[in-house]
Amino acid sequence: MGHYSAGSLKRRPLWVHAVSVGEVQAAWPLVREARRAGWVDPVFFTTITRTGRQMAESLVGSEADQMAFYPWDAPWIARRAIERVFPAAFVTVETEIWPNFVMELARENIPAFIVNGRFSERSFRKAMKFRDFWRDVMSVFSLIMVRGEEDASRLMELGLDPARVVVDGDCKVDALLMRREMTDKKALRGSINASGAPVLIAGSTHRGEDIIVLEAFREVRTDFPGVKMVIAPRHPERADEVASMAKTFGAVSRLSRPDAPWDILVVDEVGRLFGLYGVSVSAFVGGSLVPRGGQNILEPAAWGVPVRHGPHMEDFGPHAEALALVGAAAVVGSASELATMWKQDLSEGSDKGISGKSYVESLGGAAALSWDRISGILKVGE
Repeated sequence: MGHYSAGSLKRRPLWVHAVSVGEVQAAWPLVREARRAGWVDPVFFTTITRTGRQMAESLVGSEADQMAFYPWDAPWIARRAIERVFPAAFVTVETEIWPNFVMELARENIPAFIVNGRFSERSFRKAMKFRDFWRDVMSVFSLIMVRGEEDASRLMELGLDPARVVVDGDCKVDALLMRREMTDKKALRGSINASGAPVLIAGSTHRGEDIIVLEAFREVRTDFPGVKMVIAPRHPERADEVASMAKTFGAVSRLSRPDAPWDILVVDEVGRLFGLYGVSVSAFVGGSLVPRGGQNILEPAAWGVPVRHGPHMEDFGPHAEALALVGAAAVVGSASELATMWKQDLSEGSDKGISGKSYVESLGGAAALSWDRISGILKVGE
């Protein structure tokens, strides 16, 4: 309802908004770059989902002076929230745009920015049905920093001023590289009681994919009886469902309470998947055997782990193509095809994923570039 007690912040904060887990991961490097570059005033950080809040507390932590849930987008609530916080600037991540709030910012002459802008074909088609409205709303932003040329071209077609749209790359890549440096793989392997066994992982699976990866795992075990599998449902609340399904494929345990021995470990906690990719020999990325657009293919690639995914990788299309070109990713369409790839990866080792690691590292730097643009407009330090 916007009843924030932000008066304790003393000075006008930078308001950073990230709706949920993925957006928080993109916002974190930006906040860190702001601090490194000399932003000494407060940071007010908002999310919408509880899982997003948990991720923000884990990653952003004390680099934010205050955290809260985002206000409902009613004019009087947005007005009250902005009056209470009275930010020096507002930054929202990806496509999290609430019209009433944005218009209230404009009325108060508060600079607003989009960082890591992502505008899918699906979102673009919806916006084009109300082209004039969304053009006016998005024209409020001082600068929109997007991930790629496709995102920029869609905004141009929407009618935005080309001078307000720039391509900076993906801040989530910076987050991956930062998290990779913070992860102790040896300690993580010990904490899940994996001992020295090779581990396969199926990350961010959606309903309909779990049974496919489990069948692939059963086939792999005929040749590699000591192999283990970690399966991470895209939505952790599905952990019970997945664990129940997995019982017919081997001994099942939960990440929150890993029992030894186990054959299949079901991830039932938020924010743990990325580190687990790092202890695997090969990874399947979900949301791709069912038409969900695919999940983040860069997460396993950042570790140098070979990636296997289904045909539906539209949301990460350019990255999937690039990783396939360097031999770090491949498309599978069934349990038997995935099993064949996993057997090859277990036989040949994980060196085939090293080129993927180099590719991800080449994409870093978006957060620093975006903050440099924002600080220039805000005249930070002058």
